[in-house]
Amino acid sequence: MNPAQSSAYERLVAAAAGLKVPDAVREVATAPPRDPEPSQIWRAVWEDTIQLLVITAVADDTVQAVPVSFERYADTDTLLLPSGASTLEQPLALWWGLQLSLPWYVLDRQVSQLTVPLPASTGPALPHEVPPGAAWGSTAPHPTAAAAEYRGVLADSLAELSAAQWVPQGSGALPELLQRRGITIKQLASQLNLQPPHALEVWRGQAPLTPEQAEDLATALGLGADEVLAANPALPAPVIHELSRPSRRLQVRALATRTATSEPDARRRAAFGIYALAARQEGSTTDWGARTDRYFELHLH
Repeated sequence: MNPAQSSAYERLVAAAAGLKVPDAVREVATAPPRDPEPSQIWRAVWEDTIQLLVITAVADDTVQAVPVSFERYADTDTLLLPSGASTLEQPLALWWGLQLSLPWYVLDRQVSQLTVPLPASTGPALPHEVPPGAAWGSTAPHPTAAAAEYRGVLADSLAELSAAQWVPQGSGALPELLQRRGITIKQLASQLNLQPPHALEVWRGQAPLTPEQAEDLATALGLGADEVLAANPALPAPVIHELSRPSRRLQVRALATRTATSEPDARRRAAFGIYALAARQEGSTTDWGARTDRYFELHLH
């Protein structure tokens, strides 16, 4: 840990040791995670990266977010909020110049809520209006080395969160792969213990393999299980959305622990399993939330 990070961390630990957790923070932090909304303060986590941030806008599967710190480090693009501006009841620095788009699935836990409106932004230029009691950071032309380094740490963290990926591409090349290896529908049904109609759907690329089926088939194909899974048809957008919701993260982590895999791998395993389960069901409409609940019930209990 470099000096800027160490110093910032030590001050944060010292400040936290003397704090009483506000009831509003305790309540939101212990509640089941919900879908993100603007003005909420979240902890984002992906692999070794952890960052506090405020949500400024929400789209279907992404959010616009700004890093948040308790530090007095600031630049001219940083909005300094007084202690009454959030339920944390502490002065905050919103590093507005570092705003980025992040996927939902890096959001780990909501920890607070702003109690003042966010500045409106209608274009690439930074907003200049501020909430009562707030102010933009120092206009000093030469920020201290520590402040500049701290800004760099925040920028790196947000860039890593923004680049987080778990969704497989799904090439749809499974039929070609099976036919090139001479795997017939009958052989596929026997290898995977499938009913002939379902084996036909898989053989035609109309239904995906589960991770377990891919592992069974990989040996016969002379490939790795990941390569077989990558040849599945692309995942439906509703499956990706459902598994990207913060409310699913505890289940995904429990699955990762049970299967001794990483969180992204567990998310992919669940996605193909849910898709395959739905593909075996009749009917034109699918309640993906219910399918996801059912999948985790089967695999975690």
